[in-house]
Amino acid sequence: MESFLKELAQKVNTEPQFEQLTFIFPNRRAALYFRKHLSEVITKPVFSPQLLTIEDFIASFSNYQIPDKLELVHRLHGVYNRVVGSHAEPFDQFYFWGEMLLRDFNEIDKYLVNAEQLFRDLRNQKELDSSFDYLTEAQKKFLLDFWNEFDDHITDNKKQFIAMWGKLFALYTSYRKYLQQDQLAYEGLAHREVAENIIALSANKYVAAQLRFVGFNALTKAEEKILAHFVAQGSQIIWDGDEYYVNNKAQEAGEFFREYQQHEILKQTFTDSFPSNFRSKKSIRVLGAAQPIGQAKLMGQILEEELNKGLIPEDTLIVLPDEKLLMPVLYGLPAGIEKLNVTMGYSLGNTSFFNLLELLVELRIGKRKEYYNHRQVLSLLAHPYVIAADAGLANTRRKEIQKGNWVQIPQNYLASASPLHRIIFGDMAEGLLPYLQSVLREVGSLEAILDLDREFAFQFIKLLNRVQDITGVQTPDATDRKEFVKSLRSFLRLLRQLARAEKIPFSGEPLKGLQIMGVLETRNLDYKNVFILSLNEGAFPSFGGKGSYVPFNIRKAYALPTTEHQDAMYAYLFYRMLQRAENVFLFYNTETDQLGQGEKSRYLQQLIFESGLKLESQVLHNPVMPLAIDPIIIQKTDEVQQAIMKLNEGNTYFKGISPSALTTYLDCRLRFYFKHVARVKEPDEVEDELGARELGNFLHKMMEKFYKNLAQRKRNKQVEAGDFADALPTIDKLMDEVFTATYNMEPGKKVEYEGQSVIIQQLVRNFAARILEHDKEQAPFSMEAVEADGLLHRVKISHAPGYAVLGGKIDRVDRKEHVLRIVDYKTGSDKLEFTSVASLFDRNDKKREKAVFQTLLYGFLYQTNFPLKADDQMLTGIMNREFLFGNAEFGLTLNKQPVYNVLPLMAEFSTHLTALLEEIFNPEVPFDQTQDLAACKFCPYKSICYRN
Repeated sequence: MESFLKELAQKVNTEPQFEQLTFIFPNRRAALYFRKHLSEVITKPVFSPQLLTIEDFIASFSNYQIPDKLELVHRLHGVYNRVVGSHAEPFDQFYFWGEMLLRDFNEIDKYLVNAEQLFRDLRNQKELDSSFDYLTEAQKKFLLDFWNEFDDHITDNKKQFIAMWGKLFALYTSYRKYLQQDQLAYEGLAHREVAENIIALSANKYVAAQLRFVGFNALTKAEEKILAHFVAQGSQIIWDGDEYYVNNKAQEAGEFFREYQQHEILKQTFTDSFPSNFRSKKSIRVLGAAQPIGQAKLMGQILEEELNKGLIPEDTLIVLPDEKLLMPVLYGLPAGIEKLNVTMGYSLGNTSFFNLLELLVELRIGKRKEYYNHRQVLSLLAHPYVIAADAGLANTRRKEIQKGNWVQIPQNYLASASPLHRIIFGDMAEGLLPYLQSVLREVGSLEAILDLDREFAFQFIKLLNRVQDITGVQTPDATDRKEFVKSLRSFLRLLRQLARAEKIPFSGEPLKGLQIMGVLETRNLDYKNVFILSLNEGAFPSFGGKGSYVPFNIRKAYALPTTEHQDAMYAYLFYRMLQRAENVFLFYNTETDQLGQGEKSRYLQQLIFESGLKLESQVLHNPVMPLAIDPIIIQKTDEVQQAIMKLNEGNTYFKGISPSALTTYLDCRLRFYFKHVARVKEPDEVEDELGARELGNFLHKMMEKFYKNLAQRKRNKQVEAGDFADALPTIDKLMDEVFTATYNMEPGKKVEYEGQSVIIQQLVRNFAARILEHDKEQAPFSMEAVEADGLLHRVKISHAPGYAVLGGKIDRVDRKEHVLRIVDYKTGSDKLEFTSVASLFDRNDKKREKAVFQTLLYGFLYQTNFPLKADDQMLTGIMNREFLFGNAEFGLTLNKQPVYNVLPLMAEFSTHLTALLEEIFNPEVPFDQTQDLAACKFCPYKSICYRN
């Protein structure tokens, strides 16, 4: 089947002196294809007729220059602040609203609406006066219905709307005058000026009889007036439609044609009938796939199959209503595609460079003096462009930061060893924009990135240059921290809006290879093979119109575009893509979103149920075949047995089997296997959210430093009341030292506590102060051990290797006369009550107290390492909230009776402990899962067991 433009070329070739004609098209691509088809049908040398787009045609009557949107919105911002006065906004906050206002002004002028009457407050006007006589009764009703809503009661929102509405006409007129003074205009203003003065402007400009307007559909009122003027003078319009939707009033795709058929002047340009191409024989396949990526993959697979059957790429079109699918589609194309041409914009906001720039600005926002926050640093080190520059360096830095739990990272550590790192983490001496541009240039020069990435870098540099030219963005002096951060946040908001709106124009050979287009770019073009993706509501057509200051009823009253207008326009584009195609492949997403939205497009549904065409449907899916969750049981094979024996060696940080490891075994044998036998590690992550574990670690380190410093100063173990004279200043000093060491901060610099660290500092300070108060009351006593590491005990067992090694680290051991205390610091609310020694080893006892088990095990280890005197007593317990700030006594409670000496319990404890170790090394006892699901709640391995 011949394409629309080829049919036109063949017809034009028969006209005498057709080189004197001027053809006006909706876009440049249609003109380009028409020239190609014309060159194929002419048989003798001839000059080409003049080919123009409608924009070029209208611009030829105007002296105005049309700047880019950024400059237009920036100029509107200045006028807006002057008009609204006290409610002025900074540019970054105004940009979103300014873009909306500019769009409204553009439509008001393109549709030749009387702006003064549109922005009039009609609350007190019960009947529309004679100045509105050009409106139909239906249009007047829309206005009355809207303004009557204000009669009942005026809410705050309505007051704000009325206040703003009253200023819009002044803003509209002031803005137009401001632009016209500099011979500038937005597109609508230029179109309106031409349309309202077309009679004078067109004199001696064109010969009307030689003008041909080709392939138009949804004309604005300004375009309609201009075309009507030339048609009245003898110009022609060549319409591109099909009888299927033009002659059927139920089809919104033909709405504009039916309207123009009733137009006083334009109706004479219609022929007796439209062609019937849509109902011609076609192969139409409707294909469903899960998620947008699934559509792209399926499309690539089918395209490869069709290429093997002889499909010609030049006769093939891929239409992407959703621009975000461009990259997945490009990467999913078969290897046989050697040439392709992309004719659609791709948002800068969808590129990796946008994410890089966001991170760079956030890096500067999070910087504190000479330190960067770990969140942005780790994200930047994991960014693909930073990895492309030096993968080894980036990964090494990340591992060091995570392993050291560095919340704040020194600048001099990061800004070294790599040119890109020196720029990213170096000083921002010349300001924000030069800093961002230098990063972009360095990344753009990397050999490891693709040409497409270089194009992205170039487009972002152009955008930043334009922002600098238009807005003159400057960052205040970094010494004013508050203003500096405020300016960075403002720029980041502006950058996000600009990047999402800015489109990257792809260049290629438009007449060769496979064609990839957006929906609007398909106007007037026909292809034998058509692939359309994203045929879902919300994508094609997209959800609703863009935001507007002009409410729906008022838009309807003044015939401004509404969602119905958009639906009719896109319905036409959908059907005209298909009307001359022979092989059609329509793809949709089979999965709706969380709100149940995203079902098949209404256009696809109409095609299926109304067209009468034969369609082949296919849904690609993976059948859901859930597997039964079988219990996980690890048998003690020879390999596992070898790993178990390594428990006696411990690891580089700890010798032997620790008390916490035994507690884990009692909680869940399988968890013990994962953590201590198979040694499945949890990923390292920097934790700046200081929780209970961090609170405990700080307290342990503080108390260790205090008593080790005291012992070093006194050169003996004795602790007396006078040793606590300067306790609080000492605590504050030690707290700074612990923070500095923990987060790799520069030694000697004053620590500034912010956010959660302030809370942690106060909590640890209160705990430490109360411990020292208690110790002062107990003084004098001797401090036998602090953080006693390396306490080992070998227990004889009957299974290989014949023994088990226990190892432990006791927080503190002190002695007062003949009473020895084994002390564990806890910041939680652990209980120290138990009913029997046997209950501590009963994994089915939900009241089993882990703290009792651990303190008794510490006592057992100390006793076996340091023989006690005959009259010695041993107390084991913890210093926690209840003891330090409540009325609890130090020590254990057995059957509600305090235990003042745990030594009589040690024989029974040793028996049960040996039995537990026998079980661990017993090759007949496997590692299985606990049946207590509550124990799985905070287990790091619960996803492996499917218990999450």
